Amino acid sequence: MKTNDFSAPRRMSKSAFVIFLVNNLWLYAKYFLFIVILELFNSEKKLSFIEAALDFLVVLAICLTLAAVIAFINYYSKKYYVENGNLIFIHGLVRKEITSISLTKIHSLRTKQGLIYRLLDMKGVSFDTLASQSEEIEMILDNEDWEALLSRIETLDSQTQIQASEADKIEEKTDGYTTKLSVGNLNLIKGALCQNHLRGMVVFGSILVTLYDQIISVNENAVEYFYGYMATHADFLRLSLSSCITVAAILYIVTLLLWLGKVFLRYFNMDIRIDREQLFFESGLISRNSSRFSYDKICTVYIKRNIIEKWLACSTVMLKQALNATDRNRGADVRIYGSDSATTFLDWWLGKDYASSQPIVSAQSGYGLLGYTIRFDLLVSLAAGIALCYFQYYGWLWLPVVYMISLIKGIFAVRRSSITLKEDYVEINSGKFAEVKNYFKYSNMEVVRMTATPFTPFYHRVNLVISTNGSSFTIRSLKEQEAKEIYELLLYNCYIK
Repeated sequence: MKTNDFSAPRRMSKSAFVIFLVNNLWLYAKYFLFIVILELFNSEKKLSFIEAALDFLVVLAICLTLAAVIAFINYYSKKYYVENGNLIFIHGLVRKEITSISLTKIHSLRTKQGLIYRLLDMKGVSFDTLASQSEEIEMILDNEDWEALLSRIETLDSQTQIQASEADKIEEKTDGYTTKLSVGNLNLIKGALCQNHLRGMVVFGSILVTLYDQIISVNENAVEYFYGYMATHADFLRLSLSSCITVAAILYIVTLLLWLGKVFLRYFNMDIRIDREQLFFESGLISRNSSRFSYDKICTVYIKRNIIEKWLACSTVMLKQALNATDRNRGADVRIYGSDSATTFLDWWLGKDYASSQPIVSAQSGYGLLGYTIRFDLLVSLAAGIALCYFQYYGWLWLPVVYMISLIKGIFAVRRSSITLKEDYVEINSGKFAEVKNYFKYSNMEVVRMTATPFTPFYHRVNLVISTNGSSFTIRSLKEQEAKEIYELLLYNCYIK
């Protein structure tokens, strides 16, 4: 009978080998397809159907063998056990390495359940610490081992918290989740539609660029044929204004659907549970990803409301964590679309009386921020205007003029940019067409820097840079005297808190 005390080194479940194999096959699939397409478009190599089929089978056998060998090495060379409150990984085949992580120092617990994981009733688990300089090793566990290991971690964590509570005479932490937030999928759609739709254009553009690169890499003749076809049928392909608008509308709808699909894949059936010390977040359509971390691992609460979100009485909330190498690669921030749950998170993280915290001092950005915001737009419009005049296309000069509507963006940025120091936390306002509020505690602050610009001697405006262990903010064009006062207060509050 299998025991779950984890006292002796053990390998992961045999089903983990299957997951390693599938992951490797998925990784090598693109190389396999590339070789097959290269053979198909290779005009110099004339192959019969049987020869082509044999080549296909040989390449497939090589990919399968390579994937199976590497999967077996990954499975066989990894062991883990728990000793003296430390989770210990033994990994490596030629050069064995031992990684030890204190269960009480775990920054966050992440799990993922893709389609194969769910079919095999397995979970991919990552244990992150702030000290890690590289990605932590993923453990692939069955549900029984995962529940036993999680219980072990929670027991140690509870003991540590009880000891700290007794030492500081703080009220003992209650068990169980006290708040459950359910963000419905209709709210998710509403929240996704409220976002910047240019993100969908980026997704669509990246797909086109990838396809174009693949065509070029396969055969140069295909590119020449494409350009020749376009030149031959140039008159036929010339579209009227109404046709251009129709095509643009169709592309916009396609990109919007791509954006919605991306959001649904990541945030479908979002489940959020909060107790006094911990937050659990899980979402995903095909692959279910979860993150479990304590509230003191959060460094910033970000709340955004654009015009559409205000009309629909919702917001975008992001809980930013302290970053390590795994977080930078995977994106660790908890993001909630389409739900007006900002107050719930602020109550949980800052305290229920956070709204009554009195302001100490505040400062507003000046019009130097306007120049900084539109600097690239100004250069683009100027270059376009010069080019149009040089080629005597005077009738098109309205385009760079219209493009300078970004001036409105700069004005909004100036109006929204400010910093307010309150008794218990700092509030930083920013945004252009959307209103963005960032909240962080004095205890989360790590670096405060005041920087001058080439215009400081003339206008006495400076920039204030504030960094936490997971986020950084630059408040530009502050009055020099106000910035100095805020700088000193930040250092003082950081020290005493």
